[in-house]
Amino acid sequence: MFAMSEYILEAYADLEISTQIVIREALARKIRVEILDRKENFIRLSKDRKTEYVKEASKTSLDSYISFLIMENKSVSKLVLAEGGISVPSGKSYDTISNALEDYSLYQSKKVAIKPVTTNFGTGVFIKEENSNFENFKYYVETAFSYSSSIIIEDFIRGEEYRFLVLGEECVAVCKRVPANVKGDGKSNIIELIDKKNQDPRRGKGHVTPLEKIQLGEVEMENLISLGYCASSIPEDGETIFLRKNSNISTGGDSIDFTDEMHPSYKEIAIKASRLVSAKICGVDIIIENIDEKASPLNHGILEVNFNPVLYIHEYPYIGKSRGIGKKILDLLGF
Repeated sequence: MFAMSEYILEAYADLEISTQIVIREALARKIRVEILDRKENFIRLSKDRKTEYVKEASKTSLDSYISFLIMENKSVSKLVLAEGGISVPSGKSYDTISNALEDYSLYQSKKVAIKPVTTNFGTGVFIKEENSNFENFKYYVETAFSYSSSIIIEDFIRGEEYRFLVLGEECVAVCKRVPANVKGDGKSNIIELIDKKNQDPRRGKGHVTPLEKIQLGEVEMENLISLGYCASSIPEDGETIFLRKNSNISTGGDSIDFTDEMHPSYKEIAIKASRLVSAKICGVDIIIENIDEKASPLNHGILEVNFNPVLYIHEYPYIGKSRGIGKKILDLLGF
């Protein structure tokens, strides 16, 4: 059983857990912590004559505004990465719904990702399966446009997704993000399995705990139906049922530390990507087919670079070793 005091600072329990991670280490170093805006997770750290402002744990003075804008805009960041020799999925940007729908024939037989240009945490991102119908495609396009004035439709890269956290000139952690899932016991239905998994005290809502509770909403139900299941289905013992296609921890996924297992060539790619967008604090999402093989253009592709990477998936992974990210953030800030 986990003691929540290991993860949650009582006086700061309403703040995002990534911010709590920074505060916990700051207090340990006798750094003065001031909460400037609780809702925005905006804090000020000061010790001796040094002061740093930190928003949402990883937005700091170390990164310029233009670097932030490059990472925020998926079209621009893909261009910058490709020009720098980084392998990215091929795709096309669209500024209007009608133009995207006109190209349905280009994607009808392909598995593609449809994503807003300027969102984070996997918001509004969809995976269109091969030979899915026009109505599904239209729904994905229209929904993606509801989050951004433009979207990207790009080739789906086969493999598994890993988040690389780059701080300064070092890749300090690698985490495999597994989509929200349950494992069958041969007796319980999917609703019951979700309830059991959600009893883990590390799961909560609103990014104030190490993991998010698994939901059973419209997206999850649609995915179950596409797999031939319903909420009352009873999976076989040991069978894993994925409730979503996206692997975001914010939608109930599991974080598994892979820092030591990852081939160093991929860490170098993550560092190179962060340099290309001039980022000091950066999360790089890479799809990889085989992490034991040296990186080549054929076995990986960068999905995106993230300007506000969460820290807790590396500090408190669902499975694996904590990487002491709070310490590394404060070291980088010069405390």
